[in-house]
Amino acid sequence: MPLVLSHRGANKRAPQNTLPAFKKAIEFNADGIETDVHLSKDGEIVICHNYTVDATSNGTGSIDEMTFAQLRRLDFGSYFSQDFKGVTLPTLSEVLELVKNMNLINIEIKPPQKDNDLVKRVVEEIYKFGIEKNSIISCFNPECIRQVKEIDSGLKTGLLYERGELGDEIMSFGVAKYCKQLNADAAHPEHVLLSQEVIDDLHKNNIKVNPWTVNSREDIIKYTSWGCDALISDVPDFCLQVLKEIK
Repeated sequence: MPLVLSHRGANKRAPQNTLPAFKKAIEFNADGIETDVHLSKDGEIVICHNYTVDATSNGTGSIDEMTFAQLRRLDFGSYFSQDFKGVTLPTLSEVLELVKNMNLINIEIKPPQKDNDLVKRVVEEIYKFGIEKNSIISCFNPECIRQVKEIDSGLKTGLLYERGELGDEIMSFGVAKYCKQLNADAAHPEHVLLSQEVIDDLHKNNIKVNPWTVNSREDIIKYTSWGCDALISDVPDFCLQVLKEIK
């Protein structure tokens, strides 16, 4: 059976990428989590999906142009529900302290819009918490994957891709071949781009397959039968329920 990774935490039950969302994922017995990291203006590694705070807080602005103190003053819970009013944006350290014992921690590096040392800093955090064996660093930018491997070839990496110019390039070149030239350990495709043939080719090359975002019963069953290694899902509780039924 595939592992179930809770996408941005249990983001249908609590505000995405907040401590309450990750606590929910643990309560549901998810195998792991997926989360997104950025650097604040003053160099703090913070958790947020978007490059700006506009969609998930009561503030506006780009994360890399705001200090951690400014980010911490914002409310990242009320947009979801008044039950979560006052929930703040967490740091990577706070999240790792919470989830460090999970089976797989997927840290997605959002490709920096300015030159910074985010990749190096994330690697340092992984070693600080001793999760080098149960973590994977993923990114849509192949250069980030290369940087991780240059810092430590033993750390696991996952190449993210979706529909669009880069995704088309990866698929036309051959996903397994593309991952191999990056020394990536896993492919993290938008799930609709997968086929049994692609999965088999990746597995023949010892590359794992962890699609996102697998939410429907039909897709959970399909990608399980096709042999995916992990399912990144917005609804980990439902995903686990379906897997239990088909086991």
